[in-house]
Parts: sequence; C-alpha cells; structure tokens
Amino acid sequence: MKIAPKFVTVVIFVCLSVGAVLTVFASDNDHWPALKGKIVSVDAKRAVVTIKNVQGQQMTFQVLPTSEIKIKSHGLLKWNRDAAFKDLNVGQWIMVTYYGSGEVKIARDIKIFLDGKAVSASL
Repeated sequence: MKIAPKFVTVVIFVCLSVGAVLTVFASDNDHWPALKGKIVSVDAKRAVVTIKNVQGQQMTFQVLPTSEIKIKSHGLLKWNRDAAFKDLNVGQWIMVTYYGSGEVKIARDIKIFLDGKAVSASL
C-alpha cells in the first residue's frame, strides 16, 4: 500500500513532463522566433549560414541534419519543394525559424524564397 502514493506521484510527474516537452516542440511556428534576410555567408564545413536583414541585423545559424529546408516560389505559380544545405547560396533571401541563444542559433527550419523582391518588400 505504501508504493501506490509514490507510483501516482511518479505518473503525474511523467505526464506533466511529457506535456511540457510537447509544448516546447509543438509544430506551430508562431512560438518560434524567425528572421528574414539575405544570406551573406555559407560555411559548408561547419554547416553554418549567416544572414542579414534589411535593418542590418546579422545572425548566424547552425544547420542540423534535422533542420527542414524548403524552397518557396511566389507569384502566379506558388509551390514548395524540399531542399538541402547545398541549395543555400550567398545572396538568396531566406526566412529562418530558430531556437537557442548565444552567438550561433540552431535553425529549426529554413525557407528559401526564389522571388527576392517579394520577400524584401515584406521585410
């Protein structure tokens, strides 16, 4: 009988922990900071990309194998397709959703915009 209260406490703790983790890793991008800007450097050896927005703010992002990269097209023919780190090039307009703090942030997902004018106007 003494084990039951401890077991209930452990089960409640585990349920609350799982709920907290699911909230942190929710797929809703509204909870993640994002930065739109132009790529100023790509370091393939370190898997790092640096972008600069129109206000001059520059940020560096670590791109992990789990980071989702997509190419988005605007205009009459709108489409998305999967991309890879090798598709990131200096001069492209992108939006990075990220997490972490410090000098280098972790890219959660990256959207490459083919129509740079449309993106820069919305920045």
